[in-house]
Amino acid sequence: MLSLTDIHKTFFAGTVNQRLALQGINLELEAGDFVTIIGSNGAGKSTLLNVIAGTIPVDQGQIRIRDRVVTKLPEHRRATGIARVFQDPQAGTSPHMTIEENLSVALTRGRRRWLRPGISRSRRQRFREELATLGLGLENRMGHRVGLLSGGQRQAVSLLMASFTRPDILLLDEHTAALDPERAELVLTLTQRVIAESGLTALMVTHNMEHALRLGNRLLMMHEGRIIHQLGPAEKPEATVDDLLGLFTSAKGMLSDRTLLN
Repeated sequence: MLSLTDIHKTFFAGTVNQRLALQGINLELEAGDFVTIIGSNGAGKSTLLNVIAGTIPVDQGQIRIRDRVVTKLPEHRRATGIARVFQDPQAGTSPHMTIEENLSVALTRGRRRWLRPGISRSRRQRFREELATLGLGLENRMGHRVGLLSGGQRQAVSLLMASFTRPDILLLDEHTAALDPERAELVLTLTQRVIAESGLTALMVTHNMEHALRLGNRLLMMHEGRIIHQLGPAEKPEATVDDLLGLFTSAKGMLSDRTLLN
């Protein structure tokens, strides 16, 4: 489903601010994989999602989605196959548009749009049914502006919008980090359900190790632009937060020793 081969990305190359963001990333995801990604600040987690989405170009390497090489395709050319939910609840929706208008835009993401009458009765009924699955009563507020919703409600709508077109890849960039614990747990529960019911292939960046272990079937640990450890379906259910901390400390030490040797 998704293949990254020898991906490199450097910011501000040749200047005093040069930063190696991704260093030789190799990753293979099968259809239906749900991968959680953890790591220290500046480890390259969000940069990894950005190069998959096409938000930033890579310096070296190849990206394939299904059997298509998309390495040089701009973000809008990948939009039909990639959906994303951001950390900021305001980033994925338009606050001045109504809930149903936001959903309508999401439904036609990546497609050619034509002038046509407003939202049809059948489309409105579909929106009502989809919103009802969230359990937040938003199906009765479809004419309300999204800017009036709480952060948790907006993220729930963003998640629904992202899954509408059954994308090849769903990218979740710390999408609960700005929410209080209760709302975060609600959105995580919805995340699990939407991914499972739609059979989506997903990558989720998080700083919460417990969430990283609880959700998904695979886990990546990143540090200084590298994937330093992976847990697969067999190892992940047995791992604990203490195990992750130990792996991270050990891997950081090995990387430091390698740097000194070089």
